[in-house]
Amino acid sequence: MSWVFERFTRSVVSMSALCIFLAVVASSLGAFAASAQEASADLAKGKALFGLCTQCHGTNGGGMQAALAPAIAGLPAWYIEAQLVKFKSGQRGLHAQDTGGLRMYPMSRWLQNEQEQKDVAAYVASLPAVAPAPTLAQAGDAAKGQGYYAVCSACHAPDGSGNQGMGAPPLTGLNDWYLLTSIQKYKKSIRGSLPGDTLGPAMIGMVATLPDDDAVLDVIAHIQTLAK
Repeated sequence: MSWVFERFTRSVVSMSALCIFLAVVASSLGAFAASAQEASADLAKGKALFGLCTQCHGTNGGGMQAALAPAIAGLPAWYIEAQLVKFKSGQRGLHAQDTGGLRMYPMSRWLQNEQEQKDVAAYVASLPAVAPAPTLAQAGDAAKGQGYYAVCSACHAPDGSGNQGMGAPPLTGLNDWYLLTSIQKYKKSIRGSLPGDTLGPAMIGMVATLPDDDAVLDVIAHIQTLAK
């Protein structure tokens, strides 16, 4: 069956090449959209709305693993807003095995309208990023992970900075445990398979290029080096 994996890998590489081209075209459009979004947001209102979020994500947005809440401080406003929309519409977080997502669903619906989503997203983006501490009991091999990351870089960028035009968030500064659980969810189609999630299926395909648990840890180890 090795030819099947090789054919799948070639198709993913071709997809990655296309993603790189699209990323170049989309980057300038993404920057324009981000500046327009920030201009229409009210940080003071966003701070007040964020009060509820602090129960799990912390007052500084640094996250809390025990609550399955990742660090979100400093993430782009466009990404925060997009995830709030997904949670609220049921495109993310409603899978029966997505414990963390199921907690986010009612939280997202507490925001009454698009303006409140913009406000809280802009406030979260304004918070200083918090450098996450390592938590995984078993560390991966960053050198090996660099090879696996070549596929990821087509959308998330070689430096992990992400690309708004492609809907790909930055990966730098994310908790290692959150990266692990996210990849595991995509591998099991717990995330990315709900109706309306147009980007999720692509991620399910991408994580399929990681052949085993060691490869997952390796690519996470490499991602952690990108922030340094």
